Amino acid sequence: MSTHVQEPALRCPVCEAKVVVKLQNEVVIHNAILKVDPPTGRVTAKCPRCKAWVRVPLRYVG
Repeated sequence: MSTHVQEPALRCPVCEAKVVVKLQNEVVIHNAILKVDPPTGRVTAKCPRCKAWVRVPLRYVG
């Protein structure tokens, strides 16, 4: 039995595929192709099904 509490998944707005699954202490991004917008640090992930870019709840600060 898993002790992780799963929140609703973040889905692709185009095809409704699960892209991001939020667990209690971690975020799992399916298909790890990520893109960062350098000026803002916003992160997007490529949908594994339709290849659309989906904004994920991460920010790059490097």
